[in-house]
Amino acid sequence: MDVAALASRLRALAADLPAPGVDTADAHLETALAELAEAARESNTDVGLHRLGAAREHLAAARKRLTEAGEAVDDYLESIGASGPAVPAATGPAPAPVRKAAPVDLRRWWTDRVNELCERTGSGSPDSSPPTKLFNEMLRAAADGNAANYHRLLRDAGPGTGTKLPGLAWPLVRTLAAEHLGRAPAARDIPLLRSRTADRVRALVPGAAEPGIEAALASACTLRLPDRDGDERDAAATAAVGPALVAALHRLGKSERKGRPT
Repeated sequence: MDVAALASRLRALAADLPAPGVDTADAHLETALAELAEAARESNTDVGLHRLGAAREHLAAARKRLTEAGEAVDDYLESIGASGPAVPAATGPAPAPVRKAAPVDLRRWWTDRVNELCERTGSGSPDSSPPTKLFNEMLRAAADGNAANYHRLLRDAGPGTGTKLPGLAWPLVRTLAAEHLGRAPAARDIPLLRSRTADRVRALVPGAAEPGIEAALASACTLRLPDRDGDERDAAATAAVGPALVAALHRLGKSERKGRPT
């Protein structure tokens, strides 16, 4: 391969570096960050903003490396006396135009995720009930063991209202857990609390994973657990678990007061 052919090949490779894809992904993340920030404005729980922020940082680092790679190719071509504009490829289809990132539909994501967590289906209809009314209705559904109604209420709430549920649930979870233990919960108590509530939580939210339930308990009790691979702590999962945990701990307390084994 002569120098001219080598230079042409290198320029073609540099032109194929996936910088446009990185830009598209970053645009998606920027939209998602804006939507989640709006939904989390009145929420006391983590809705994943820090993870999206970290993803954007990784993309920025990738963009920097791509730029450096392109500059390195230019420097090499200049060093061998082959600098200049790229030679158009003789064959091959024209590159596809870069599409502008479509806005992230958080309500659609919320519906799909809640359906997945509750192992049910349905598109539902938006409900504009205030968070406190939604929370109380979900507590009643949980107390009755009405998983279908629990799912419908959570699904129709959408992310704007649903992400506010943990802020209402966590103080009650913390109080009920302390009553059950006879003292303020510690990190070592989280597996025990999870084991005594998980069955009732999963009766309403079958897709709730054990690490997610433990993370919710720890968050409610203002405790920090180490991150583990496979943890699912997205906003919908956290919201789904909140009222179910309150109901489970409340029923646990009633059983203890009546002297029944737990």
